[in-house]
Amino acid sequence: MIAGFFNRILGFALRLILVRIIGDEGLGLFQMVFPIFITFSILTTMGLPVAVAKFVSSEVSQQRKKNALKILKISLVIVFISSLVSISIFLIKAEFIALNLLKDERTHLILLTIAPALLFVSLSSVLRGFFQGLRVMTPIAFSQVIEQLVRMGVTLALVYKLMSSTLRDQILGVSIGVSVGEGFGLLALILIFVYYFSSFGSGDSKDKTESTFSLIKKLFKFGIPITIGKLVASLMYTLEAITIPSILQRVGYTVSEATSLYGQLSGMVLQLIYLPTIITIALNSNLVPAISESLAVNNKRAIKKHSQEALRLTFYLGFLSSLILFLLPREICDLFFNYPEAGTILRTLSILAIFLYISQIFAAILQGLGKPNSVVRNSVIGLIIELGIIYSVVYLPAYLAFIVISLAIGIRYTVIAILNYLSINKEVKLALPITHIFIKPILAGLLVILILPQSYQISFHIFSSNLISLVISTSLSSLFYFAFLFISGGISIDDLKRIKP
Repeated sequence: MIAGFFNRILGFALRLILVRIIGDEGLGLFQMVFPIFITFSILTTMGLPVAVAKFVSSEVSQQRKKNALKILKISLVIVFISSLVSISIFLIKAEFIALNLLKDERTHLILLTIAPALLFVSLSSVLRGFFQGLRVMTPIAFSQVIEQLVRMGVTLALVYKLMSSTLRDQILGVSIGVSVGEGFGLLALILIFVYYFSSFGSGDSKDKTESTFSLIKKLFKFGIPITIGKLVASLMYTLEAITIPSILQRVGYTVSEATSLYGQLSGMVLQLIYLPTIITIALNSNLVPAISESLAVNNKRAIKKHSQEALRLTFYLGFLSSLILFLLPREICDLFFNYPEAGTILRTLSILAIFLYISQIFAAILQGLGKPNSVVRNSVIGLIIELGIIYSVVYLPAYLAFIVISLAIGIRYTVIAILNYLSINKEVKLALPITHIFIKPILAGLLVILILPQSYQISFHIFSSNLISLVISTSLSSLFYFAFLFISGGISIDDLKRIKP
């Protein structure tokens, strides 16, 4: 979580600089390409990183280290081969994708320069899955920090050199930065693995390994549904990148205006909405193997405990984040991106943002329970509903259409969260303590609603600084929020004692 927070800060710093150089149109141009890259990377990894985490955790808990290492080796070979195939297809079809899907020839070279990252990110994902299965998170965190630092340095250096060039050339600097950063992240993981492997051991001499065919079958049986699920998620972003600008043009916006609006939505607003996923991503890293281990020994009590604790932490922090984004959207967008007009979109999406965070936790629980198919099905249903709403806006005025499109994304979050919860309850009755998990933070949120806007206004009147006013008002309202939770028993002394360095 610490590494995730650090990386998000660096990512935001980079995005702040880029927005001021390439603007919302340039950001929208890159965001159109990125979902395509994510789709190819999902096809390349084939769900194996999560499968590696799950099965390595199971094998090591049974002192079968040879099998754990064999799972890793097989996965790395498969992903390496699939990476080469995917990169070849990616390079050959880049022009077709740019002209026929993204309908912007400027994206052609951007696709080519980001292609090498496919190999780096895919191999890194498998190695991170191995460490995740061991529940050793430091290597993952360290490699992510290295990747982000290198990416930021290379991107800024290239964009600075290309400032007098065209917008497309400036975006090339961003895509090259992604490739170089991912390469260094992989290098860091390899070096850590070599060091760690010497102390890992090979297990008991009597430890027998499964056949290669048996392990491949087991990996794909678990990995393919996850791949489908991730493809659905990627399909959401890809369809949004293709559909939303197209629909905006149909309701009256020009190509440039549609690209700019999509840049505000995907490159600014959604980045703020996704910021609290630092929590869910960190929790999910431990949640999948923890629930998998509990399931292996049929310990449903432990499954409930892990699930409730993860959901409680997610709701407490996610709900506070959503409130802050809802109450001061223009001020936040002005501070981070110098685009206060994006605040309207941020306020719309923040209403339902909490369901994004909850749906991610529920998805991790389902994966730990060995039910990735349920995650896929629920995601598909959410996507269909979202697309139905997006296509319906062609009958609305232009200014209202974009608001409804933004709201459609939030509705998808909500539908998926509800369906994931229902799927979990078919396997394990979570018996959620409603008051403890939901009511207490909602009551604490009323204090935030009362304090945050007023304290911002008073601070701005005194200091005439958006930054200082936001820091003071969010800090003060958050203090009252957590104080209420502490007094009401939502957060206990035992919770604080469990926080370890």
